[in-house]
Amino acid sequence: MVGAAIVLVAAILMLVALLTPWYMEQVSDSGVSVTLNAYPGLPSTNGTIQFTCSGLPSGESCTPQSSYTAEKLNNTGNIAEAGFFLIIVGFVLGLIGAILGFTSGKNARRAGPARTLAIVALVVAIAAVAMFAVALPTAIGQDSPGHTGTGPWSSFFGSGNASSMGLPGGTLTWGPGIGWYLAIGAFVLFLVGMFVLRQGQKEPAQPAAQVVAAVPPVTPPPAQ
Repeated sequence: MVGAAIVLVAAILMLVALLTPWYMEQVSDSGVSVTLNAYPGLPSTNGTIQFTCSGLPSGESCTPQSSYTAEKLNNTGNIAEAGFFLIIVGFVLGLIGAILGFTSGKNARRAGPARTLAIVALVVAIAAVAMFAVALPTAIGQDSPGHTGTGPWSSFFGSGNASSMGLPGGTLTWGPGIGWYLAIGAFVLFLVGMFVLRQGQKEPAQPAAQVVAAVPPVTPPPAQ
């Protein structure tokens, strides 16, 4: 039951990760800051790209949300789409595994399928995390032809001069968002839940055989 509860928390973390940004880029210059938050999802879905701005001159506004397709981030959108489905699969597998764990009752053998689903869910979770870290810089580079210097196309996280963005004196910062870290947390919990469920599969120790001492029969006293 404890293992099932841990797997359930991990599945909930995957769901929360689906609703939070997985990547961010921030450009700041002379008190003006523009932050791009990228969410997992279908490339054409409005809201998968969200902007927050501060310090804009009077009369200028910030586009609140957009999509990978609208921003011409097609390769980045493909990564976001693949991550979107991986996260959903991890959540569903974790949820089913937790349900099986809760319904196994005191039958340790029935915890086996729950443990198997937890293993698959943790593989899916770490696959989504690794895919973003490894493939995203290349995808961003393909979406930013003619880029120079260091930037999101050269590493998964970092900071540098924003000259590539047309701001020679500005600062460019990029890196993973909270959703990426939540997926790592889900992976760790899936791993812990898997080990707890594994312990539950083990047969309980058999009680030691009780030795009953032989008591010699009592001979009644001879009749007087």
